[in-house]
Amino acid sequence: MAECIRTGNIKLLLCFAFYLVWWVVGFNPWRPIRGIKSGWLLIPAVLLGVLALYDIVQGLDFFGGLVHGMALVFGGIASYVALLLITGVLLHRPVTSELFIIVLWVTVAFLEINTLVALGSASPELGWTLAALCLAGTAISLVCYQLFYGLTGMAAFVDGAVPLMLAWLMTGLIVLCIG
Repeated sequence: MAECIRTGNIKLLLCFAFYLVWWVVGFNPWRPIRGIKSGWLLIPAVLLGVLALYDIVQGLDFFGGLVHGMALVFGGIASYVALLLITGVLLHRPVTSELFIIVLWVTVAFLEINTLVALGSASPELGWTLAALCLAGTAISLVCYQLFYGLTGMAAFVDGAVPLMLAWLMTGLIVLCIG
């Protein structure tokens, strides 16, 4: 189980790397490279993301750990719907795939942490600490998501990169905890 999670997270790290390179190349404020010249980087990012999810799901324990796994799944779905309504309807932010990606990432991260605790690969204290770090990273990412369309130039560039870097760092931390 832990090996599936490790393998999936390594693919997820590569996915984030391609996504971040695409962002740096295509959205830098000095000389962005648009279209297929940078867009092709999204192809391996998406493929690696799908393969990562497949591997990770194979290793998840939905019934052990700190919280019942299905509660985390339904919590992720409810969070996405609520955030979609809050950001899209109340705050009038254009809806983009990034919101789905942020919520999917944190939901999967919570499921992984829960599984690592169930397997004994992480103590409950470490599990709660990792979950709190993931939640903090998600909160920062959601602030960036909301602010993005009001920013320009370097501020928009950095704002768009922050969620990717946070997800990359937290995913790497989860890989290190698998040991």
